[in-house]
Amino acid sequence: MNKTTKGAVAVGAAAVLLLGGAGSLAYWNATASVDGGQIEAGELTLTPVADTGEWTFNGTTVADPTAVVVVPGDQLEYTGSYTIGAEGDNLQAGVTVTGGAAAGTLAPFLTTGLAYTIDGTASVATITEDDDGEVLAVDLDIAFPFGSGVDNTSQGTTLDLSALAITLTQTDATP
Repeated sequence: MNKTTKGAVAVGAAAVLLLGGAGSLAYWNATASVDGGQIEAGELTLTPVADTGEWTFNGTTVADPTAVVVVPGDQLEYTGSYTIGAEGDNLQAGVTVTGGAAAGTLAPFLTTGLAYTIDGTASVATITEDDDGEVLAVDLDIAFPFGSGVDNTSQGTTLDLSALAITLTQTDATP
């Protein structure tokens, strides 16, 4: 080993001894608390109003929609009322129907339409905290349209209404 290398090793060993054993490096730190308090999360709920919810088949009330056997030209309609729970400073949500006409082998042959009001007033597309406690009245139409030509592929198919739901889905309210 040459003199330069030996000198460098000696200087490095001395530095390690000073830092790790005989001496220490110090640094300072300071902490201050943040007075943020407790924050509460909002909620989005939909609760059926007691004794509401009615099915009609071609305009006649039916107690059990699963007992209906549909043919082209028929229409099922569900009407019901729900209390909106909407709490949150920046909350907004949309109303949709899920399940129902999307389930089963008859589904591709059907059309659906959803209309709703909030406390009797035709609603805008967005529900906000201002609608908390209001009544959402829905009118869901499930139509089996009469076609313009013969199409027997829908015969014997089924529609599963067990998954049918009126849904509030939060949307992004950030500007």
